[in-house]
Amino acid sequence: MNHQTDIDIVIRYLEDPDNEQCKALLNEWIQQEPGNLDIFLDMKAMWQGDPLPAASAFDSEEQWEQLTGKLDEAPPAVAPVAPQKSVRVVKMNRKYWWAAAAVLLMIAGTWTFLAPSSYTTYATNQQQDSLRLSDGSMLYLNAHTQVRYAKGFGQQNRLIKIDKGEAFFDVNKNDALPFIVNAPDVEVQVLGTAFNVKAGSNGVKVFVQSGKVSAAYKGTEQKVILTPGEEASLKHKGTPINTRFHSKNNNILAWKTRTLTFDATPLNEVAEALEDFYNVQVKISNAQLADKKLLATFPNMSLDEVLDIMRKTLQINITHKDNLVEIY
Repeated sequence: MNHQTDIDIVIRYLEDPDNEQCKALLNEWIQQEPGNLDIFLDMKAMWQGDPLPAASAFDSEEQWEQLTGKLDEAPPAVAPVAPQKSVRVVKMNRKYWWAAAAVLLMIAGTWTFLAPSSYTTYATNQQQDSLRLSDGSMLYLNAHTQVRYAKGFGQQNRLIKIDKGEAFFDVNKNDALPFIVNAPDVEVQVLGTAFNVKAGSNGVKVFVQSGKVSAAYKGTEQKVILTPGEEASLKHKGTPINTRFHSKNNNILAWKTRTLTFDATPLNEVAEALEDFYNVQVKISNAQLADKKLLATFPNMSLDEVLDIMRKTLQINITHKDNLVEIY
C-alpha cells in the first residue's frame, strides 16, 4: 500500500465516518503500524479545526514549498468507496493539507516527528541518530527504530516506549523520577545508568553497560536485576528470563560505536556478531572450524573488507553472495 493511498483512507473516513467500508479500511490500516493511530488522531484533530501542532518539523519555508509542490501536482481525488452510496467530494483547504504534509514529511525524513495528544514519537529509517531528552539523558537510536515519550517527560515522569528496533540509553540520575523503558511485554526500570534495549520479533534483549537495571515481564513477578556486563533475554510471558555475562570486549554496542572487536573470539560468536552488525546470515559449513579464534578490530569497515581479513588471518574459505555468508 503506498503512502498516498494511506492518506486517502483517512480522508475518506473523515468525509464519511458512517460508511462501513471506510471504517473497515481505516481499522485495517491503523493495525498495520503502531504509528498509524497517531497519524489518524492528528489528521482528525486538524480536520475538525483544532489548533495545529507546533511546527517544529514544518517551520522551514523550503520544506513547505516542496510539499505544496508535491501536493499541487497530484491532489488526491476522493472518489466514492461504496458504489451503493455516493460520497460527497470536498476540496481540502490549506489547513487540511497540513495533515497530509505531516505524513509526507514523516515518510521522507530520517527522523519522524508526530504530535499526538499525550506523547511524541521519533523514528529512524536507514540511518542512526541521537537525541538529548529534556532531563539531560541521551538517547541513541539504531536504524529502523521507533520510540515514544510522554509530553510530561522530565517533569511528571520519565517514561519511554520502544515500539521496535534498538536504542541505547545514557540516563541522568534522578531518584524522584525513575527512568522506565517499556518494550513489547517488557518493562525496564533504572535510576541512573547506561544500557541497551533491543526489541525484535524474537523478544527483547537488555544489556547493561553501567549502573543497575531491573527487567521484567509486564504484569508478572518475573524480574531480574542486571549489573554491568549482564544481558537479559526476554522472549515472552511465561518463559524464563535468560541472562548471560559478557566480557568487556563484546560487540553488543557495535551498532553505536561502529567498531567490531574480537579478542580471541570463537568463530561461532564472530558469526553472530557479523549477522547482527551487517544484517546478513552467516553459515559455518565446516564443524572443524569451531576451534578457530579471531583476534582483530574492525573500525567502521565494510563486510567484504572484514571477510577478506578473516579469510587471510584464519586461512579459511569464505563466500559472500546477496544476504548469505558461508564459511567453510
